[in-house]
Amino acid sequence: MAAPEDATESKIGKGSKISGKLNFRGPVKIEGEADGEISGEDVLIANGAVVSARISATRVTIAGVFSGEVTARERVELLATARAQCTISTPSLVLNEGATFDGDCRMPRSKIAA
Repeated sequence: MAAPEDATESKIGKGSKISGKLNFRGPVKIEGEADGEISGEDVLIANGAVVSARISATRVTIAGVFSGEVTARERVELLATARAQCTISTPSLVLNEGATFDGDCRMPRSKIAA
């Protein structure tokens, strides 16, 4: 998850459970449990996290368990530990060896409008 050096990372820590409509400016790292709607620039679902949500972001990286919908304007990456059951809409999708993806993917030819 690349971010400018001056960007502050928001974090939902291990053991935390959060629900609702979550809006972030800058990067967010989710290590706990979250459900609802998540929007921001860079969203990282860490290994061990469990998220059930509708995500709208510039870039999304999944290393934990995710179910729901993802709309990413630039890229979605599923790391080796990812377990995703979802619908993805993004111009760029990266599936690392070991990742599990069960769902649908739509890949428009250009970046998705905000």
